[in-house]
Amino acid sequence: MPDNKKAAIKNIWNAISFPEAALLGKRVPKKQFLESGELVASDKKLFRENVQNVYWEYTLKTSTCPILPYRDNEREYLEVAVLQVEMNSPQKNKKSSHKRIAEIIHRVIPYPLMLGFYTESGDIALSIAPKRFSQAEHGAFVAERFYTTGWMNSEALNDNENDFLASLAWSNMPLQTYGTLYNAWTDRFTGYECSVLSGIFTIGKAMDRLERLTRCREIESKMSELRGQLKKAAFNRQVELNTQIKKFEQELKQLAQML
Repeated sequence: MPDNKKAAIKNIWNAISFPEAALLGKRVPKKQFLESGELVASDKKLFRENVQNVYWEYTLKTSTCPILPYRDNEREYLEVAVLQVEMNSPQKNKKSSHKRIAEIIHRVIPYPLMLGFYTESGDIALSIAPKRFSQAEHGAFVAERFYTTGWMNSEALNDNENDFLASLAWSNMPLQTYGTLYNAWTDRFTGYECSVLSGIFTIGKAMDRLERLTRCREIESKMSELRGQLKKAAFNRQVELNTQIKKFEQELKQLAQML
């Protein structure tokens, strides 16, 4: 595969500047995911049709960078893997199929991960998912939440995207433990999600912002549902639906200003 296909995601890794000793660059066979018992038939189909290659690009562990592992009663971060995922058919991936594929990879690989998606046309997306011990199965892990960006045009990044990516620079990270590192990523990915609504990228504690962000997503979902009903509704019902939509729009605007 020509190197120029990877140029966009390589630029992101270079900007983050992971330690050189952590570079692995190992291809991960797709069958490792397709043969996983975690995947239902529809997920296997989605993965097979949209993913061309997966690479284990960096391994962050004590032998490759001097950061202490972290463990408590709820979670452990002994190391972090950075994977890059080459996606097929960029036009088919513009919406959100990469977000579902991110969930698949986070669930199949038990380590804490950062994923970098890229297409031949230069689009990139990043994903993380904080994990904790499963309460149902000893030794297993579950993702608490998935943070996956939308597609970003690497040649035309907006100010928020530039600020978000710059915030991930290794020199900006608290490197006491892999737990503090991953928490810092979570704060920044939360900031990215907030910036999509607020128009401004800022870094704050994720837990302080997630409740409002979750409410924003609920409102967006309800508005989408109401707009779907609007197309089929009688005139009197349209007036009622429009009134509800305007109320939700106002609440969303107020919440976005608080993000």
